[in-house]
Amino acid sequence: MNIIPLGDYYAWYCDWCDTRNQTLQQKFTTGTVTCGACHKPFSLPAAAGCPPERHALSGGF
Repeated sequence: MNIIPLGDYYAWYCDWCDTRNQTLQQKFTTGTVTCGACHKPFSLPAAAGCPPERHALSGGF
């Protein structure tokens, strides 16, 4: 799964149905995202050495 930062969201493509998804950065802290089209859940690439905390950016207003 390729994760692309896009403003307040991360854009990513479903490995199952190849649909483009956008997920809020804060939701990446849960460790799992779900495709909006096929509803298949995906674990974030923690197994690849990237813990979910690295995907969520903290910021203030």
